[in-house]
Amino acid sequence: MQTYAKEAKELEAQTASISQVKDQTTGLSKKSSPAQITNEDKSIVLTKLNDNVWAHTSYNEWNGTKIDHNGLIVSTPKGVVLVDTAWDTAESQHKTEELLKMIKEHFKKKVVMAIVTHAHDDSIGGIQALLDQGIDVRSTPLTAKLAKEYGYPSPNPTLDVNTVMKVGGIGIETFYPGEGHSQDNITVWLPQSKILFGGCFIKALAATDLGNLSDANVEQWDDSVKKVVEKYPHIETVIAGHGKWGDKSLLFHTIELVNQYTDTEK
Repeated sequence: MQTYAKEAKELEAQTASISQVKDQTTGLSKKSSPAQITNEDKSIVLTKLNDNVWAHTSYNEWNGTKIDHNGLIVSTPKGVVLVDTAWDTAESQHKTEELLKMIKEHFKKKVVMAIVTHAHDDSIGGIQALLDQGIDVRSTPLTAKLAKEYGYPSPNPTLDVNTVMKVGGIGIETFYPGEGHSQDNITVWLPQSKILFGGCFIKALAATDLGNLSDANVEQWDDSVKKVVEKYPHIETVIAGHGKWGDKSLLFHTIELVNQYTDTEK
């Protein structure tokens, strides 16, 4: 069995040796100067990760604090694949409507598919806006079931434990590693870009706790993350649901936070 603490320390040492200054907004080096697009009120930010993949970030308030939420835009020759909606609610879809408008204006393509990584507001909140435009919204059967329980329309429950697909030649893989942040959280892997979207299942390096635990299974969370580490050894970029993205060290940081929590609960 792999020694995850040792791997985490090695990754931290590698990261510390990099002299490039990190941009506080994107988590990418200033040297790379990634392209960003914002709407007029700056409630939606699109950040270029590579020629085919962008992060979309929207904002909401949680306990009086402004918090971001990240999703992905995957541009293919056949259209755009969206990973998670903007952070909306069943009562208000305006951020996702704005996101779709920005995608149309910038990419000049239709959104042909959306993947919902779990049934919380920050990932599924704008589903009605997607369905209103005839977009194929996919999830696991469990997420579809929970969506209905939470007052949302049901996504198309076509994703199994490990679904591999191609859209316009771009590989996309979804994986259910087990319970963690929620009972239904999945990851999305882009093999050509070596980008893993961890969603709320994975914590940013700046996170000092596990956040919202209302639907969490903390006892299983670390084992679920370890399954992702073992399944995808070639990860270069990890996108957390909240906060700055980075490298594989986000996975080990999440495991560490889980272990810290369980130790204090003993």
